[in-house]
Amino acid sequence: MDDLRQLEARGLARARAHSRRRRVATIQRRTIRGSLALFAILWAVVFAEIASGNDPALDSGKQARQAASPAPSPGTVLATEPEPEPEPEREFEEEAAPEAEAPVVTSSS
Repeated sequence: MDDLRQLEARGLARARAHSRRRRVATIQRRTIRGSLALFAILWAVVFAEIASGNDPALDSGKQARQAASPAPSPGTVLATEPEPEPEPEREFEEEAAPEAEAPVVTSSS
């Protein structure tokens, strides 16, 4: 009878091992399928962005400049050239060369 129990135990162990392998294989297949689906969806989004002309890599910093400056109000005229920097005050030149007033010459006739 020990042989019968031993055979039965071996068969039960094989069934459990087979069941475990089947569960592992199912989990692996589902994980691989999910990963491939997510990969395909992400590439489709990237392709759609590029096909629509909104490629961020080819933007050459336009959005970065727009994000750095606040949006203009609706009535503002945008300047195409940057405003010139104000000239520094010339206090030193005035001290070095003061303007001398020329004497006024009047002729009396």
